[in-house]
Amino acid sequence: MPLRWSLPRGLERVLSPVWSEWARIGHAGGRHRVRAAVRAELVRLGGIVGLEQAPVVLAERLERRLAAQCGQPVRDPVGWLLGRGLPQRAECYATGCDDRVRMETGLVCPSCELLIEDRRALRHQVARAVTEELPRLEPEAFRAEVEARLGREVARQAAAAAVRWEQAAGERARREEAWARRREERAAAEAELAARACTGCGVPEAGGLCLTCSQRRAARQSLEQAAQFATVAVGPVDAPGAAARLAGCLALLEAEAGQTGRRLRGEGLPEAVVAWQVRELAEQICGRERARALQVLLDGPQARVESERVALIERMRRREEPEVRAAAGEAARRCAEALLAHRLGEVRAAVQGPVRERSGGWRERMARCADLPLEGEAPVPSARVAEGSGAVSAA
Repeated sequence: MPLRWSLPRGLERVLSPVWSEWARIGHAGGRHRVRAAVRAELVRLGGIVGLEQAPVVLAERLERRLAAQCGQPVRDPVGWLLGRGLPQRAECYATGCDDRVRMETGLVCPSCELLIEDRRALRHQVARAVTEELPRLEPEAFRAEVEARLGREVARQAAAAAVRWEQAAGERARREEAWARRREERAAAEAELAARACTGCGVPEAGGLCLTCSQRRAARQSLEQAAQFATVAVGPVDAPGAAARLAGCLALLEAEAGQTGRRLRGEGLPEAVVAWQVRELAEQICGRERARALQVLLDGPQARVESERVALIERMRRREEPEVRAAAGEAARRCAEALLAHRLGEVRAAVQGPVRERSGGWRERMARCADLPLEGEAPVPSARVAEGSGAVSAA
């Protein structure tokens, strides 16, 4: 049976500085309260300095607090441990401060030093003001006046800080109320959206679009993009026939996807599975048509000319032949991708029709009119065109 002065198991390292006070606790209830308080403080300190360092920090705190008694006996060991020995006493706003010492490093707390310097500066400011206003005061009256003014200034700053805290609490409460209201509005909007029927097939509570219709829409978009790639692969884009060519390519691709869909329906698969499979096929078709259009442009004259130009430059730099071929192939690929993006833009512009230019305000109109040449006057290139031509000539 353990004696009452033996330290608790697992807390020997923490309570060793105050083992004499622990031995004076004569009832089990008091020892149980102290053990629970020590373990709770260890858990709290573990979140600040780490679980391994927490016992050392708490033991140093108990030793420091017991030494602060200056030889005076502790009348109530339980009350002293719970009220004075174990609690952290932060002198500043830092979470790691304890008796003006940083628990993480064991050095003097810089935040406490800053607060002390602020208080000293305030005292010097008050003393200087008293000296300037009442230069002939006696030393005792001077100290009393400084202490009185210092007390009033500290009270004023405390009142101002309390007002600021109250205003900050009010603003925080208003923000939390606004956030709660926005969360409620968002939840209501999401519930309303979820309750909407599908716009495609009318399925209730589909969020405006059911899974099957969503897959069909995605498949349609992939097929339209694949048709644009196929239009570019056929040949150069001309505005009059671009729409007809795009419609023909789209019809062929839709027929291919529709044939797959009919085959899957004939196998007895659900409509949702059929829509998913068709969407997968449409994405594969889009990738296939893009690769075909890119290959057509890669075999075209522009990419070949760019490849030969880069190969010539690399040979002039005396590169090895494998490096020359790699650089020429990369240049041809970049040229083909740039041509593909340009021709896709031409296809979309030809199908959508000419976009009406925004008229703008008077300043823009006057600037455009200023760029127009007068009758019988040679056109003067703008600054942007001049800069571009200069850059080309320099290149």
